[in-house]
This record gives sequence, structure tokens and C-alpha cells, in this order.
Amino acid sequence: MRTTRRVQAQQCIEGIAMKRRHFPALVGLVATCVFSAHVSAIAQGAFPDRPIRIVVPYPPGGATDVSARLVAGEMAKLLAQSVIVENKPGVAGVIGTDLVAKSPADGYTLVFGGAGNLTLRPIMDPKLSYKVDKDLAPISHVVTYDHLLVVRNGLPARTVQEFLKVAKERKLSYGSSGTGGPQHLAMELLKFMTHTEMTHVPYKGESPAILDLVGERVDAAIISTAVAGQLIKGGKIRAIAAANPYRSRIFPELPTISEAGVPGYEMEAYGGLLAPANTPAPVLAKLQRAAMDAMKAPALQQQFIDGGLIPIGGTSADLSKLLQKEREKWAPIIKSSGVTLE
Repeated sequence: MRTTRRVQAQQCIEGIAMKRRHFPALVGLVATCVFSAHVSAIAQGAFPDRPIRIVVPYPPGGATDVSARLVAGEMAKLLAQSVIVENKPGVAGVIGTDLVAKSPADGYTLVFGGAGNLTLRPIMDPKLSYKVDKDLAPISHVVTYDHLLVVRNGLPARTVQEFLKVAKERKLSYGSSGTGGPQHLAMELLKFMTHTEMTHVPYKGESPAILDLVGERVDAAIISTAVAGQLIKGGKIRAIAAANPYRSRIFPELPTISEAGVPGYEMEAYGGLLAPANTPAPVLAKLQRAAMDAMKAPALQQQFIDGGLIPIGGTSADLSKLLQKEREKWAPIIKSSGVTLE
């Protein structure tokens, strides 16, 4: 390997010497040599030679944050390098995602994204500062999230039909992880399908939303089982239905919203790992393998399941197909429901 690099270097030097009288050609040759050496180093396994940063564009404590930290710990072992999770919340995931989209395409700054910042917000805001399909490169579909319809303990509703009845009698409020996020759109979809009015109270993530639900400052929320699970078990809030098209693994006794009287209702939220566009293919391949292998670890899978998270560990192609499918699903729903960012 060293001999090959030495030969490549000698060839570059000889080429430079031959073109020393032609400055433009010299500049181009130097750039080519440098780029070739960079790609060669990547292909020969030099990546990663320093810590990798995974940006979570939401506050600590939410399902996205929990998932990112779990997979990051296992990836660090496989890559023999630190994998640091950094929270950059704001504007329903836009700030952190934009930061990664504009970062150097070298594989050292990644984003752990989901439905809010990768599907819903881009549909609702055509002038968004990043384009998912142009500015980001999929690495792996990591996880799918269970979601539950939950209410404050003081609300006289124990079923979906009772909840809708109360909501039509008096205007209720609901919290979400932010305007344009999956929990916001999930409740808007329920409102749209049942002709019900409720007031949206956006937060900067799941954790602050659930705290206000516990404190009975908002009436309801559709929230991830990963965040709400222990609070439900502890009697701090009440779960009345599963929002996914399947029953919760943690609370299988709960019907789905569709089963409970709103046929056809369903929402699914996902978590995936992405890099800036134009990240070299060998780097993306190495990150994909690390993420997929991490999710195969039995202990990590159990941690996900125990937290109400569904481990996936899919390929970059899986994530790319999912992003396309979700765009096609939600675009007409958002248009027909009339929901906006206001």
C-alpha cells in the first residue's frame, strides 16, 4: 500500500515538473493530485480518524434523541472512534438539519432526522433553507416510533369517542414537538377526519410538551411511547389509543385510533441517519455498515423495544424509498386539511 502511494506521489511530482511553464494546467494538476490522495486515503480505510458528530435537531429527552444516543454508542464501538450526539433544537428540527446540510461533506457531521424535518416541514414550507433530496444523503433507516393519544388526568375521557365528544363540547388544547412536526400533523389529521376543533400549542420538542401535559396546562397530545411510557405507567397521564396502524408493543391493551372509531386513521414516525450531500461513497458505505451492524446487536435491539422504539437498521436505499413514500402520502393530506405553519 505504501509503495502504491509512493508511486502515485512520484507520478504527480513528475507531472507537475513537466507543466511548470503552464500555470493554469499546474493548478489543475495539483488539485487533481490532492483530491486523488484524499479519495485514496478514504478508500483505504482512513475514515474515521477523528470523532463523528450526530446532530439531533430537537431537545434532549425525546424519542429522536434517545434513538440517536443508543445507536451512536454502538456505532462508536464498531468504528473505533467517538460518536458524539449534539442537540441543536429549533423551528421543528429545521435549524439543526440546515446546519448539517451546509456542513463539509466528509462524514464527520451527520443528522438524525425524522418525519418532521425530513417530510412534513419541507412539504409545508417550499422556501425551506434545505432540500432533503438535494442537500442530504441517506445512510440508514434506523427506527420507527410507537405513538399514543394521551390526555391529562383531569380530562373526563378514557376512550377516543369520549375524547372527541369532550373536544366538540369545549375547545381543547393539544401540545406537540413543534409546528410542522409529526405530532402536530398527526393531531391535525385526527381533527380533519373527525371535524373537530382544537388549539395547537407548539413546543421545542416532545419533552417540554409532555411536561405541560403532566402539569395539566394542555389537554392532550399524540406523543411517542418512548417519552410517554413511564409517565403512563406512573399514572401521571392517561393513554387512550395507539396512533400507529398497529397496537403498541408496550400497551397492547390499547386499541388503535382506527379501531376505536376513526377508520383509516394512522400515523407512523421514523428516525434515520443522513449526511451532507456529496459525502464520498466509501464514507457513506462505512457509516451505513456501522449503523446496520449496530442495530443487529441483541442488547441494543432490546433497549429500543423496551423504550417503545421499533428497531429497523435498514439501508440507505430503504431510507430513500421511505422518504419518497412519506412525501407522496402526506402532501395531499396536508393540502386537503389546510394546515399551515401559522
